[in-house]
Amino acid sequence: MEQQTISMISKGTHKPLTDTADKRCIDWCFIPSWTRGALSLGNDRSKHHDEDDNVVLSRKKQKLMGPSHHGNNIKNKLERLLFDEIRQCDVCGKNLVYRPTAHEEASVADALPKFIERHITCQTPFPCRWCDDTSDKNKKFPCCDSLFCSDKCRTRAECALYHDATIQVNDQKQCRDTETTILLPPPKLFFCRNRFQENDLTEEAVQSLAAIESKLRVLCGNNIGLEECALLLATIISVVSPLWINSFLQSFSGDAYQDGSAYEESLTEELWTMARSHWSILALLHSNERNANDASKRQFMSYHLFCQTYLCIKRQCIGRVALPDHPLVQYSKDTLLSGVLSDVERDFALDMLQHPCLPISRHAQSKSDCTDQQSIIRWRKAAHTAHWLSNTASLEEGERVSQIQAHLGRTYLVFSPSAFRKMQHSCCPKVMLDIQDPSSPLDSLSWLTLHDVEEGHLSSYSALGDLEGDAKSRAFELKKLFGSDFTCSCTRCRHENGNKGNKDNFHLTRLQLKSLADLAMQHGRFTDAIGLYTLIIESNPCDGNVLHARAAAVLGTASTSFGDKGHCNGYFLRAQRLWKEAGSKCSDHPEIALHIDKQRVYGTLDSDSLDYCETDSSSSSNVQYSTHLNGKCFVTNQATPLLSDDECQFVIKAAEEYCNSSTGWTTTRHYAVPTTDIPIHEIRKLHHLFTKKLWLNKIRPLLRKQLKLSDNLQIYIHDAFIVRYDSSKQRYLPPHLDESSHSFIIALNSEFQGGGTYIHELGYVLSPTVGGMVSFEGGSILHSGDPVVSGSRYCIVAFLYIDKEGEQTAKSSDKVEKGNNTTAPFSFGFQFG
Repeated sequence: MEQQTISMISKGTHKPLTDTADKRCIDWCFIPSWTRGALSLGNDRSKHHDEDDNVVLSRKKQKLMGPSHHGNNIKNKLERLLFDEIRQCDVCGKNLVYRPTAHEEASVADALPKFIERHITCQTPFPCRWCDDTSDKNKKFPCCDSLFCSDKCRTRAECALYHDATIQVNDQKQCRDTETTILLPPPKLFFCRNRFQENDLTEEAVQSLAAIESKLRVLCGNNIGLEECALLLATIISVVSPLWINSFLQSFSGDAYQDGSAYEESLTEELWTMARSHWSILALLHSNERNANDASKRQFMSYHLFCQTYLCIKRQCIGRVALPDHPLVQYSKDTLLSGVLSDVERDFALDMLQHPCLPISRHAQSKSDCTDQQSIIRWRKAAHTAHWLSNTASLEEGERVSQIQAHLGRTYLVFSPSAFRKMQHSCCPKVMLDIQDPSSPLDSLSWLTLHDVEEGHLSSYSALGDLEGDAKSRAFELKKLFGSDFTCSCTRCRHENGNKGNKDNFHLTRLQLKSLADLAMQHGRFTDAIGLYTLIIESNPCDGNVLHARAAAVLGTASTSFGDKGHCNGYFLRAQRLWKEAGSKCSDHPEIALHIDKQRVYGTLDSDSLDYCETDSSSSSNVQYSTHLNGKCFVTNQATPLLSDDECQFVIKAAEEYCNSSTGWTTTRHYAVPTTDIPIHEIRKLHHLFTKKLWLNKIRPLLRKQLKLSDNLQIYIHDAFIVRYDSSKQRYLPPHLDESSHSFIIALNSEFQGGGTYIHELGYVLSPTVGGMVSFEGGSILHSGDPVVSGSRYCIVAFLYIDKEGEQTAKSSDKVEKGNNTTAPFSFGFQFG
């Protein structure tokens, strides 16, 4: 009997969001997660006005009425950029920037140098058609603030308000079949009062609509989550097309959506009452569009159906997706750090982007000998600004920080019944929502595979925004989402809720175990990952990928176990031994072979080291150095370099020759903070100089002296490489922590301006002379590579670990006690600060 071949989908593959053959669906749409507040405008501006204001002033009127109504409430320029100027299309999510007309004051975004031209590619935003009607100079209601990137998007949104027989797209009528896709109207457009025609019922309809919006604001507050988004969707659907509810629920099991919480009951009951009263008026106002002669279309849904719809949408039709970088983040990373801006423009932009929450205030001090101090400070501010805007999660918590995070994070909810109908929640999901083309986010939504999965088994995604919690905390959030009776039965929950150690329950496949282990590694739960990888190895002892991953998990434990002990408790050496053991089984595995080669070159495991010898330790005894940060940081003096000028030039020449004869300088070896570098273990010409003369005879004895290591402790190299910074390429390294206990940097040349290691706690650069070294606790001291403003800078960098010499307490067969490993994902080099 022939064995059936299993088709696999590789990790990182994009798959379509929906089945094109499935016509019984609603077209997906973005719904902002609205930590910003008001529903009609979707911006923070609403909270700056009195609570009794039923209508928030439009942006145009705010500007025309002057700063007293708005400017005083948002004093910081960065906040004004975030809250007022930068928007997304309400249909497709494309980036928009509001451009004021000639009679209005200049916008902040226009003042930012060339911001719109460089990063906003769509045309001038189209406002809502009813609010943009210039023929009516006496409009009763202010604009709804809906914005669209094109007339097509505006037409789609407006047609979605009415499910009539035809829709108008690009001036062509297309028949609408009741079974074809429907795009839901954006919430802001739904609450637009200007779309009503003047007649006797206009005032009643507007008041009813305002009552729904006002009640939503009261019920939801400024933090609108999954429940509130479901309520809003259910309300819009019920008012726009009550008949749609019946066909919608036919696709789902109605009995599964009848156990909402008491909180949900009160919300849905109030909302249903308001929606029913508004619908009756709306049906009369738009009798032509709604075919008032059809009595069945005049009947509003029951409260039971409304509740079912709400629970169904909340539990099975909404998923989270993070949109691409916010335009300001793009600008700070690209334009601000490029050569297209003049110094004047860059200074202006930096002033515009400064914010009290961003820790970039200490720039005036510098110990560099570079003559162009202002240029160095300017580029340093640009580098740090770009970093902190891109990594707001690393900022200290606070209300203003939360507001910035909410705007820059750009988390959206996606409503797509057809996409989520066949999906189930899993705390170890196989896929996640992703956007392939940032310029067309709505059209490029797709599933992204997170692991290697079997063809046809893309059936699980995460309904939770955060998967790093333990089983208990996840269960609490899931019950809030799916009901009090819900119990997650995914492989991760079953594993964490007592299946560990029970051999009878370990019938999980290798792919399932590997997925659980990889997820644990991503979350920094190294102990869990080690146990899971070990289970796979028990049945697959020659699985090279898993053998390597287990050793990496042990190395991750070494990074987290350093702490107050001053050493890695044996985990670093245990990881090295695991790689060595793996090499005896899978010698051709590239990652395993790499680590064995590093062990040989750097003398990590003494018996296999290259010319292992530590004989001339006296050569380090006369090295003089200064101490900083209470013995956490050291810089050698100019009079006692570790390398001569000729030796430094030899290293640079060897590195350049090797890169010219091979694939060149690498830029992808370090996951989080990539550098332009080349690993030393690959350059055979440097092995003797670096390992024997420099590392074993000079640096290691010097570090032992600086760190006051006891006889039973030793310091080891995990990775060593030559880095090149260049003013025309990679000129700097953003703030970060190294994935190591200690690090050292040796300067190799001086033909450049700027550069050096900026220590954030000190507020200035440590820059040794040629051949000198700066050493520090790289895993705990936040530091960055200061920008090179001219020339090229070369240096040797190494990541180090302190461990018990000859430590045997943490063997590969040991049962490691479970710890609280909640660090950043291990990345073989760097982690963000």
